[in-house]
Amino acid sequence: MGTHPTHGVLVRALLIGFFVWLVPFLLVFGSMIIRLQQPIPVRTDSPLKLADDTDLDGVLMELRSDSARVDEPHLRWVAAVFKMDRFRAGRYEIDTTVAAHRVLRRWVRGMQDPLRLRIQSARFQHDLVRRISAQMRFEPSELDSVLSDSSLLAEWGVERHHIIGRILPDTYEFYWTASAEEVVRRVHQTFHDRVIERYASRLDSLGWTVDQATTMASIIEWEVRHVDEMARVSGLYWNRLRRSMPLQADPTVNYALGERRRLFHSDYRYEHPYNTYRIRGLPPGPLNNPRLAAIEAALYPETHPYLFMVATAEGYHTFTRTFDEHKMESRKWVRWLNEQVRARQEREANRFSSTMPR
Repeated sequence: MGTHPTHGVLVRALLIGFFVWLVPFLLVFGSMIIRLQQPIPVRTDSPLKLADDTDLDGVLMELRSDSARVDEPHLRWVAAVFKMDRFRAGRYEIDTTVAAHRVLRRWVRGMQDPLRLRIQSARFQHDLVRRISAQMRFEPSELDSVLSDSSLLAEWGVERHHIIGRILPDTYEFYWTASAEEVVRRVHQTFHDRVIERYASRLDSLGWTVDQATTMASIIEWEVRHVDEMARVSGLYWNRLRRSMPLQADPTVNYALGERRRLFHSDYRYEHPYNTYRIRGLPPGPLNNPRLAAIEAALYPETHPYLFMVATAEGYHTFTRTFDEHKMESRKWVRWLNEQVRARQEREANRFSSTMPR
């Protein structure tokens, strides 16, 4: 009889063949698993901002525009393995300790990181619009449109020229892709909660509307550099209002002129509905979006006899009761300003002469 391989020999041959195949497979598979667990190959200090839904090429283009260092082949490989080819618009902080596929999956699902929208008091509405829009995806024109939306203003019972007074300075959390209307609604609701509801009884006792309060507060906001002086300045304006005297608040002249600068005698004669040297009482609306501290100062003025004030070099004011006292303090302030101008001119002249060839 001829010889044939035994059953045991056949099994051994199959096992050897299996292991010959399995070992390379495990090595390759293990290597792929290890590679997939590597942190995302992106080095940047800036969050990724995708203005619109995009593909991986769009993501890489945005990363390159932010000067990020990216291992593009590895990122493309990870995206291909998990079949990730579409990424949602949004703002994403990049955690460089997390595996690439987990980071990419967040971008696919649009799982954004909120940003802290910082709203500060601005001199003019166009400055406020520009600063807010610079932090968000929407354009300044979109925010301008919302702030002048007649249906929205009617819903809140506020006139267009008063809306800026309700953009309460604070830090808010938003997603970068929030619309201009979403931002304005949320900020206005905050104003309603923190001002309208909180100080309703105080407004009633004063006989003031909330818009009168924000108008007074906006003048205080512009005039005062130090918060601890706000209530005293408010008391001065209240004293003048009670005596039916013009407020004569310099910020209203600056607002009317459209710029903040040193004022001259001719400026005070400028015809404008906001110039409180030409009108009596409060101007038609707020100059800016005052902080809560300024609103509180407007509602709770300090009690004192002062009717006049003059700025000082330290950023505070000197307060006086009579016009004669005021003129004396004003002359001191003008002398100090002129001295600063002369000193600056001398420094500039010295710098110029030192650069001239000898």
